[in-house]
Amino acid sequence: MPAKTRRAKKNPVLEELLALLPELDDEGVAFLLEQAKVHHYNMEVERLNAISDRVAGAGPRPTPIGNGSATSALRIERSEDGATYHLVAGSDWKMLTAEEMAALVRISRSGDGEEEIARRLRAWLARERKDIFLDLGLDGPSIGMAKDIARLLTATFPPRSP
Repeated sequence: MPAKTRRAKKNPVLEELLALLPELDDEGVAFLLEQAKVHHYNMEVERLNAISDRVAGAGPRPTPIGNGSATSALRIERSEDGATYHLVAGSDWKMLTAEEMAALVRISRSGDGEEEIARRLRAWLARERKDIFLDLGLDGPSIGMAKDIARLLTATFPPRSP
């Protein structure tokens, strides 16, 4: 029996939705798909917030970069309300929304090699957050900072255990 069918039999709401889908017009199906994507995205943000709460409870874990001095620490701090994060690199504090952080975490979990993840992080930041891209020196030839950010994202938001 296909997984979708097994899931529907266990969940009457899903069974009802699957029964209604063939009766909906394209606009209705497109609307439901968009709503499902938004809800899925919100679930991911909530999951990241829960991980961040656990990490915050364990105390800060800065990752040294550059020459290893205390002023060059790279870390992620979550705001008290949980709606934003701060990427801290030395004295530079860059605010990111939960959605932006979720996008960076998805890139860091892509399963690609370290070089490719660093390249994709740089590309995303260049496109979406030019201020961070420039202020953290990601526009230079070295991808060391992008690798450090990728490692920090992985350490701060570890993948779910299967």
